[in-house]
Amino acid sequence: MNPSHRCVLIGGESLLIQCAELLLQRGHTVAAVVSTRPAIRQWAAKRGVRVLRDVAALLAASDVQPIDYLFSVTNLSILSPEVLSLARLGSINFHDGPLPEYAGLNTPVWALLHGATSYGITWHRMAHDVDRGDILVARAFDVDDNETALTLNTKNYGAAVDGFEALLDGLDDGSLTGQPQTLPLKHYFG
Repeated sequence: MNPSHRCVLIGGESLLIQCAELLLQRGHTVAAVVSTRPAIRQWAAKRGVRVLRDVAALLAASDVQPIDYLFSVTNLSILSPEVLSLARLGSINFHDGPLPEYAGLNTPVWALLHGATSYGITWHRMAHDVDRGDILVARAFDVDDNETALTLNTKNYGAAVDGFEALLDGLDDGSLTGQPQTLPLKHYFG
């Protein structure tokens, strides 16, 4: 990526703000954020970033386009092919679990219920099939014996930020290559 690339972020949690800040610090343009969360909308307004309520507004916002990268960060909605196609260089999703081991929703809790001893996060390209796109960056870590959903999600947040920085490094210098997910999904939680 270079400073002329335009990015849009879609999501609903504070990780989106952290990722947007990292983009801005590196000189990239955050053309818009798509979110209904007041904290994200307030952050965007303070930073002069366009705020859109939903993906329908994004599709209609011709002044936001062209988009180079679309980042789905803590976004629980499945994005249509029409939305994904807005990004000319790629649509990238943050998944709060290791792929293909834990796909779908609420995966940190499912990992705890299954007695997982290791866990992680994944940044991957978005594809037609949910959580099946090429893996761009993954971070793994141990699950402690006394882990709770809160502590596991806290570890996820740290790993997500670290992983996003690595993702940006690879996009910035052109070294990032995706690894296809060749294994079948181990668990999918809808």
